[in-house]
Amino acid sequence: MPETELTLNKIYNKSTELYQSKNGYRFNSDSMILSWFVNRICQNSGSENSALEIGAGSGIVSIVLKRRGFLPKIECVEIQETMFRILEKNIWHNGLNGEIVPVFADFISFAAEKRKKYDIIFVNPPYFANESGHINSDSEKALAKHEVAGSLADFFAASKNILRKGGKFLVVFPASRLQFALFSAAEHGFTLKNIAFFRENSFTKPATFAASFVFGSETALFPLSDAEIFELRDSNGGYSGTGMEIMYENRQNN
Repeated sequence: MPETELTLNKIYNKSTELYQSKNGYRFNSDSMILSWFVNRICQNSGSENSALEIGAGSGIVSIVLKRRGFLPKIECVEIQETMFRILEKNIWHNGLNGEIVPVFADFISFAAEKRKKYDIIFVNPPYFANESGHINSDSEKALAKHEVAGSLADFFAASKNILRKGGKFLVVFPASRLQFALFSAAEHGFTLKNIAFFRENSFTKPATFAASFVFGSETALFPLSDAEIFELRDSNGGYSGTGMEIMYENRQNN
């Protein structure tokens, strides 16, 4: 894609920049929430561990995850050629060659053929079922928002082939589809280990959750009553302390 059709935006800190399509899919706060949550849950993972992102898009989740200090090498699987080219460009632009490896593939096929086992898999999947709402005519937006190339249930099913026993599967997803996520996980041998809900402020209901599941483990199911709830903004409309942690590096809300 020519650079005239892209924007270059600073994210997270002064040294991180991301190319995005001017008119195609552009990232939102869910990407930042997922990178924050993965780093929080997997902060003790070492460089010997292996990680994979499903549907990496422009690469924002993995790039920011690396900026947060995440040590394992990350393989980023992306099915759309235009997005894959942007992903490659962003990895190179941010000096992360070798730390993040782009893979041009359909994840379902990739997982069926791959023999490697991963310690960590994470995804910001499409959040609308195909029968829900109008599917965008723009292919980037359609694949990002609707389950055209696979649902969360499909990703759980495929991940069983490449995630080691006891490995972590992490996801950010709409709170309105929590029941679907929990049922899909249990159906394919994943147990909820940790979950957090996110809302705009203390006056609104959670719109999003991030969850960590363990594959093939006998660990007890995480009680939803112990789930944390985070507000992204304070009563004045600025970012809360957690909101600042999610969106920026080492910045305090004044």
